[in-house]
Amino acid sequence: MNKTTLRIGSIALLGLLSACSEKPTQIFDSVDETTAYSVEIKRSSFGIPHITANDYGSLGYGDGYASAQDHICNIAHSILQSQGNYSKYYGAGEDNQYLIQDVAVRSLDITSNATEYLAAQPPELIEMYTGYAAGYNRYLAETGPDGIRSWCSGAEWLVPITPEQVLTRALTIAHSTSQMGALIASAAPPKILATPNQSKASQLTPTLDLYARALDGLQMKGKGSNAWAIGKDRSENGKGMLLGNPHYPWLGTNRFWEKHLVIPEQLNVYGVSLIGMPGVVIGFNEHLAWTHTVSASKRVVFYKLDLVDGDPTSYLYDGEVKQMTSQTLSIPVLADNGTIANSEHTVWFSHYGPMVSMPGLAWSADTAFTVKDANAENLGLVAQWQDMSAAQSMDEFIAAHDKWNAIPWVNTIATNPDGQAVYLDGSNAGMLSDEAIDLWQQATKDDPLTRQLFHGRRMVLLDGSDSRFEWQTHPDSRLPGVVPFSQKPQLIRSDYVFNANDSYWLSNVEAPMVGHSPLFGRVESARSPRTRMNALILSDTGPDGAYGEDGKFSIHEMQSAVLANQSLTALLLKDELVAACQAAPLVMIDEQEIDLSKACDTLANYNGHLDLESRGAVLFREWISSYDFRGALLDKGALFDIRFEAADPVNTPRGLADKTDALEKLGRAVLLLDGAGLAVDVKLADAQHAYRQGEKFAIHGGNGYEGVANLIDSRSSDVPVPQTTGARIEGSRYLTDKGYLVTGGSSFIYTLSYTEDGPVAEAIMSYSQSGDATSAHFSDQTKMFANKEWRPILFKAEDIEPNVISSIQLTQGR
Repeated sequence: MNKTTLRIGSIALLGLLSACSEKPTQIFDSVDETTAYSVEIKRSSFGIPHITANDYGSLGYGDGYASAQDHICNIAHSILQSQGNYSKYYGAGEDNQYLIQDVAVRSLDITSNATEYLAAQPPELIEMYTGYAAGYNRYLAETGPDGIRSWCSGAEWLVPITPEQVLTRALTIAHSTSQMGALIASAAPPKILATPNQSKASQLTPTLDLYARALDGLQMKGKGSNAWAIGKDRSENGKGMLLGNPHYPWLGTNRFWEKHLVIPEQLNVYGVSLIGMPGVVIGFNEHLAWTHTVSASKRVVFYKLDLVDGDPTSYLYDGEVKQMTSQTLSIPVLADNGTIANSEHTVWFSHYGPMVSMPGLAWSADTAFTVKDANAENLGLVAQWQDMSAAQSMDEFIAAHDKWNAIPWVNTIATNPDGQAVYLDGSNAGMLSDEAIDLWQQATKDDPLTRQLFHGRRMVLLDGSDSRFEWQTHPDSRLPGVVPFSQKPQLIRSDYVFNANDSYWLSNVEAPMVGHSPLFGRVESARSPRTRMNALILSDTGPDGAYGEDGKFSIHEMQSAVLANQSLTALLLKDELVAACQAAPLVMIDEQEIDLSKACDTLANYNGHLDLESRGAVLFREWISSYDFRGALLDKGALFDIRFEAADPVNTPRGLADKTDALEKLGRAVLLLDGAGLAVDVKLADAQHAYRQGEKFAIHGGNGYEGVANLIDSRSSDVPVPQTTGARIEGSRYLTDKGYLVTGGSSFIYTLSYTEDGPVAEAIMSYSQSGDATSAHFSDQTKMFANKEWRPILFKAEDIEPNVISSIQLTQGR
């Protein structure tokens, strides 16, 4: 392998520094790190940067520079979004979608307080974020906007960034209300009072689609994960093992970027962060490894306010009158003629947070609705991730959660060399009193709106005019009103823990947890098919299990299990469907007789997996996805014959219920595929694809209906990059005239095992490391993912050095 070494210095400031060192703990001992950034960046196979520095400022400098090399367009765009400047460069957007997003982001008021928020961070993080901005700016200065080799070349928003803007990017991600643009932007009292500010401002009327997107964003729809921690009792070598399998977008700013960060004798962490975020948010060091999954907790709750008669901007609170406040936002909007004009919009607030409105929750003369976000004052998330990265033991790792209590909306699953398997739902939720919980749970039975929101949308609605529903302040919680870490769901085992985005209840099949606030999710309730598939894999210790006769995992058995692509619903239903089909192969569909004989044979021969060569997978998908997910797949009803049992959550519900309806749905699936030009026995490889800069890759994996661990899906990019799209086939939930288009799902998949020689890990980044379409690392791992090929993670110096493909040393005055 050719090795290119570049030494780049700041000529005007310090010149080139030598990499030689007499002190083993220093790599740049000739540099005073208080006056200069000094960092070494070595790129190894697949373009992974190994960044080494003597201090956090220099480490951030290297992080910013290297990430800009791979993703300057996405970083710049993430900054644009988090500043609420979408409309300034793209106009209001179709149905005002960009303007609505800007209203929500600006209503958080993070940007105007960013200097204060940065100053509140630990000193090393201030240095790191300052260095990150400087490193990014250096790369931009070297290339110039017109020299960028990616989709945003020449864009006018390619400008230098500040450390405050980098922090704003991270804090915006933490806020759930940043996703609620349509609900916030449309909230207006039925009569706009005649005050000067309000008379200038207009309100926005989102489409139903934008409301739906906002609710999906609030519930983190499309962002999920599988995570397994294998303890000493279930690993072949008696040490800890980990699987991280986040399901995230393959396009845009919410992608992961891989890195290795080293400060000798202080920090040695490998992992990923979201594009534009310094540090590591999922990863490992010598002492522990962790990953995250999106929690089922309720970070945001809705409050119903009883309004004062004749004054729709005042509400009753324990019988007393409270006045709402308002803020008029002035948002620059690009017009079609190229000019920019300010558009003013009023956002209203109760003492809980922003006012919201949507169909079914309209602001009337009598009632209005508002939300409270548990992460509204969360400034500690980046500090907590940094302490997690630097932890020297599992005790220190858990102590970081207790100290900061700042993980916004994810579970943490972790392990260590001692073979502990750790589950923590460290996400933030409001702390309600026992009385408030009892009153709310009764309302989910007695009050139609409260019941409908909870059972239909998993939204919590409380009485905001009653102080009993205020969040309680606990002395151990860093954030006022938020549940302290000591009262959040936690489990430490020696066999395994896992999560696949259902609540904490079934983190281990043998040890279900109960007793926590219902805001952390439902217990003793049906699990999703994907959770059940994960549980089936992990709880099966028999001789015919996924990992052989010993009932224990090796790293390669863990890899095989997660990418086995076994469909849980096929496992439960296929044989009964085939039997019903063979018994009555003729069905009437819209007065047309359909012969299902070939469909019967196809399903009989279907292996129940979502692999590239699987025949029958497409037909089964079109059949199973014709059912309503929540209404049919979680309990006895139209699909399942045997109801859910809390005592047997992995195996229930099951059994095919209405066979006549099932065969009619199968007939419609046959007609749908025929109309789309696909044979009923088409291979998955011929129907499911991802495109990387026009290059087509056949992709394995399945969706939530199929209950496959390796989840893949389709979603729109949040950046204006060219994207292959198709017209949806009428009657299908997922199929287009270009097949099933994969633009999200399994992303950075990593498997790790601790050994006597330290951590050994292998990974795949499904969409590859670089966003530069001219890079060799733009789609190299996409091909690997399609072929289920894993690559070693290079963590030790002796493994990195033979695989270095480039090396640079950067210096610059601070």
